[in-house]
Parts: sequence; C-alpha cells; structure tokens
Amino acid sequence: MTAFIDSIFISHGAPTYAMDPGLPGKALEQVGQQLVAQGTSALIVLSPHWRSARLAVTSHSAPVVVHDFHGFPKALYELKPEISGAPQLAGKLAEALGGQGQPVELRPQQGFDHGAWVPYLHLFPEGGPPMLQLSMPVDWTGVTAMKAGNAVGEFARQHNAVVVGSGSLTHNFEDMDLRSAPDGKPTPPAYVTEFTDWIKDRLSVGDAQAIAQAAQEAPHFARAHPDDDHYLPLPFAMGAARHEAMVEVLPEEIRYKALSMQSFVFTRA
Repeated sequence: MTAFIDSIFISHGAPTYAMDPGLPGKALEQVGQQLVAQGTSALIVLSPHWRSARLAVTSHSAPVVVHDFHGFPKALYELKPEISGAPQLAGKLAEALGGQGQPVELRPQQGFDHGAWVPYLHLFPEGGPPMLQLSMPVDWTGVTAMKAGNAVGEFARQHNAVVVGSGSLTHNFEDMDLRSAPDGKPTPPAYVTEFTDWIKDRLSVGDAQAIAQAAQEAPHFARAHPDDDHYLPLPFAMGAARHEAMVEVLPEEIRYKALSMQSFVFTRA
C-alpha cells in the first residue's frame, strides 16, 4: 500500500481479537506501517462502546485502557498497552467543531475502550502515534455520522491525523455462536454475505448516499445490525475521506459464524 490513507473502517470483532489477529490483524499491521510512513501525527477513533448525549473526546495525556467486557480469558485482562493521548489536539478539535456549530465536550477522565485499543494493538504492535477517542452520540444516524465524519476528516487532514471508525460490518449476537472457535469456518447465514457484498459494491462506486442510508436501502440491514451502533463508524469513516477517495478492501474472516471482520481503507493518490 503506497497511497495516502485518509481514514479507515475497522471491524474490531470480539475482544478476543486482541490475542487472535488472524488475517485481519496481519492486514492492519501493514496498514499501520503505511500510517507510520506517511508521518501520521495521531489517530482520531470513533467507537460504539462509548455512547453519549453529545459528541465528546478524550483529553488526557495518557488515557487508561478499559477492559469493558466480562467472562473472557484472564490473559485478555492482562493486556494493558500504553497508548498516549493528545490533549492539545483534542482541544483544537473541540474548538474547530464548535466553531462549525457542533459542540464537543472534553473528557479528561475517559479511557480507551476495546473498540479503540484492540485495533491499535494490531496497527502498531511496537507502539505508534497518540490517539484520541470520540464518543458516539445516541441520536446519530448514518447521515449524521457521515456529516460528522466530513468535519472531523477535514480537521484531521489539517493536522496530519487519520480518522478511524471502529465497529463491525455485521453485528447480531443472536446469530453468533460464541462457543465456536474464533478461527472456525462454519457456514454463515446467507444475509452476512449478501449484506457484505452490497456494502462493498456501494463503496466501490463511491455511493456515499447509499452508505449513509443503508438502514433503509441495504439488504438485510435489520438482521445484520439489530442496533446500528456498530455500523455507524462506516459512514463516519467514509465521510472523513476525500470525495475522490479510493477504497481498499482488507482480508475478511467471519468469526463466531456471523461476525464479519471486514475492514476498509480509504486512500488518495
């Protein structure tokens, strides 16, 4: 990968992804190498695991790593990567978005949840640039997520930062088999493939309207996302890229029968 990366959508999977990178994790490591090569100053990450009434951003110099999950192997809770924050950049982001009529709260006590720190582990296994995490307002739709991505992406380009939307391309707990091995190969329900193919097709032609309105237009959206919180990082990430951005489709795995690990990189020449 030699093109300049504007933004990324990452399917962060189950928390066990931290210890089981597989093909998706190895692909992220290559993406991370490009981020370092292009001199990325910081990551600005949106995760569905931090919901709020209004948009907020971490603003501590060293946010804690939050293990916001239960019932997993002990080794997972022992992972405590050291990831620097960027409080000055957070202040500038809040000022910039506030000036556009979109107020942002600074949250110095907020830590990095697994939607932020697990992908970071695979992008930068040896450590990397600072990171900011954005909250996901509870009233967001695909349209508002894309508009917010537009604003954050413009800010990011001005500061040589890269935007990450961390979610999951499919996310239906009722259809997952969490007892199966994460690297198993059970046949996924047909909707997983049909939904994923539709998304890839719309991204390939730059159809931002379809991605923003996928809840109304995509096949099987309600089953792929009974709650849209893990989908919204995709229109956010697409909105953060330039309009003429190219899309690189990273290697996919279906874990736990119905959890798509499909990720996308939005690049420009």
